[in-house]
Amino acid sequence: MRYSIKAFIKEKNETVSNVASKLQLSRPTFDTYIAAYESGLKITKGRYQKIFDSLFSDYYISSDVFKERLELYHELLKSEKKNEPIEYLSKRADRTSMLMNEIRDNIRDNGLDNDLYKFINLVITNYSEDIFYNLVQFFLILYGKKDMSHVTDFQTAYFSELYCALSEIDHNEITFNLKDWEKYKKISRDAYLREQLRYMEIEKENIMQKQEEIRRQIYENTITWI
Repeated sequence: MRYSIKAFIKEKNETVSNVASKLQLSRPTFDTYIAAYESGLKITKGRYQKIFDSLFSDYYISSDVFKERLELYHELLKSEKKNEPIEYLSKRADRTSMLMNEIRDNIRDNGLDNDLYKFINLVITNYSEDIFYNLVQFFLILYGKKDMSHVTDFQTAYFSELYCALSEIDHNEITFNLKDWEKYKKISRDAYLREQLRYMEIEKENIMQKQEEIRRQIYENTITWI
């Protein structure tokens, strides 16, 4: 290895002790792993070999990316009780890091588009629902990110209908249907009202928590003064 891992850690505005702690390692064990990795030897615990490869193999990754990966491994190692294989944990960390990089690049190049990230969050939080799951599958297959070998009968019908609708938009052949539009408006308005009520409830709960905290502080200050 051409550079010192400890110097690398310092360059990324981290401390060796904190990195060791995040990786669930004692400082002596971490030092031993560093010495082995820098010498080109395999780390005795295979999962840490993969973690070191992800964290320390690229000197030029940014501090933000390094810290994101470190935090991801910290959370994943804490959840290792679930007996998830480290290969799976590594893939999760790498994919999350990749997504964060793409989001950061998109914001830098195109500015912050709140609607885009609201939609991404909507898909993530509702992915278990059929409508979102199948919509994602449709676009993955359409853009060559996934093959069609496991498409179900339902998806065949769904994908063909969706493709037909999108093709009409592309060719400016779409027609206005007043009945469908009225249904869409009603469903959308009801959903919007429910969402606003949810936000109001959250805000009300936050205000009540702040009031309780203020009362607690006043009480504690009064007791101290007495």
